[in-house]
Amino acid sequence: MSKENNVEESIPSAAPLVGSLRSIGYDLETAIADIIDNSIDAGCKKVDIKMTWNEEGSFIRIEDDGSGMDEEQLKKAMKLGSKNPQMIRDKKELGRFGMGLKTASFSLGKRLTVLTKTLGKKAVRCWDLEYIENENEWEIFLEPRDEKSIERLGTINSESGTVVLIENLDRVVSNSFTIKKQKSFFNKISKVRSHLGMVFHRYFSSIDKKLHLVLNGEKVEGWDPFYQKSFATQIRPVDEYLIHYSPVSVRINILPHHSKLSEIEYEYAGGPKGWNAQQGYYIYRNKRMLISGGWLGLFPRQDSANLARIEIDIQNDADVEWGIDIKKSKATPPLEIQDILKKVGIEARRLSHEVYYRRTVKGVGGKANPSLIHDEYLWEQVSKKSGIHFRINKKYSVLEEIKEKLDEHLKSKLDYYLLLLEEDSPGNLYAYPTKKIEEYTMLDEENQQRILMIVRVFKESTGSDLEAIIQHILSFETFSGFNPKHIRQLITTNWEGKFQ
Repeated sequence: MSKENNVEESIPSAAPLVGSLRSIGYDLETAIADIIDNSIDAGCKKVDIKMTWNEEGSFIRIEDDGSGMDEEQLKKAMKLGSKNPQMIRDKKELGRFGMGLKTASFSLGKRLTVLTKTLGKKAVRCWDLEYIENENEWEIFLEPRDEKSIERLGTINSESGTVVLIENLDRVVSNSFTIKKQKSFFNKISKVRSHLGMVFHRYFSSIDKKLHLVLNGEKVEGWDPFYQKSFATQIRPVDEYLIHYSPVSVRINILPHHSKLSEIEYEYAGGPKGWNAQQGYYIYRNKRMLISGGWLGLFPRQDSANLARIEIDIQNDADVEWGIDIKKSKATPPLEIQDILKKVGIEARRLSHEVYYRRTVKGVGGKANPSLIHDEYLWEQVSKKSGIHFRINKKYSVLEEIKEKLDEHLKSKLDYYLLLLEEDSPGNLYAYPTKKIEEYTMLDEENQQRILMIVRVFKESTGSDLEAIIQHILSFETFSGFNPKHIRQLITTNWEGKFQ
């Protein structure tokens, strides 16, 4: 009872509040990662995750071999808001709000059952949201709800540990069975595997205590976004800062040029979200990844920055300053470090640009020619649906100087020759797809002009007939991503009007 006379207790209504907690914004992979955080805090060495599809009987089971909990500890852990976020934490602790286990589980299904074991004693608690919706009462069960839950919980074979069982997965699967829904569920498992391998990759390689994650019987492999095992990766020195009395470390990593990677290495380094999305800042808190790429609103994404990946390490005493959310999937750098991160980002993007465009040698024998721009590049990398392609830099100063001395007919011939060089360059021959493109790209203005340039060269030089020119152009891999009907229509439409 309150000591004050002018107050009254106001307990929130159970059903509406639980419904709101289910909509915090977790997706499947972030929810499972948040639950695994609790296992890591419990000192586990292994986490075994089982995701089972069985229509309305689908469930997720997560077991660890951590320290487990006694009856009182479990009672507290299953309480909403079991921790005061303002309390000082152990420096290695991942949790903060005392909400992750419940909100992450509720976001996936309507029933959460926890079995835990420590010192040979077991304890069970179960939240059943359907019961709460019907009764509108804050009541938690002291045992599994039915025989199926008992069977799915199973036993804990290790000396201590915890099992988290999530059932009635209404936010993950639909009750009515279709092959498409089943396939979608298995695709989600693959996405979870990639996400966990990325978020916890530092724990997998830790010297003092390695973490083993197993998903549906297969070990989860870590993904190092900085690809530091490659000798071609540029790993810059670590810079240390003190922000609000909490240390922050920052390091630039520049990944290797595409030409230094095999096809398998290139796909691996691209990461779960692909090269363009994985560029930028990576924020870690106690070895656990929070942010996996992106420029925090400081810069736009662009192809030439694809190789720049910046690792930032913060401690858990900086959660408030960095705006860490319950899901541990968002962070906002405090104002005091934003200028520093922007300078680091500018430098990382500059280094990435140089590697991406393979900067040429600054001088070619003898005295340097002051009229040349020494940081020019010969080749450009262009991202297409079919992969990375290389194009000659048409604005290279020497090339522009040559073209100024040519008439229009010779300019077209030179452009055609350069296009042939691009077409047959080893890099492009390697990059062109070996299978038929299923979806064509719209024929843009630039490629329309390139096609018409070839038509002009052939008609003026050889007088080739229309069909022969069309077939020649259709043989170019450069134009293989465009609809042949559109190419034919373009050439035919302009045949009489432009080239008479």
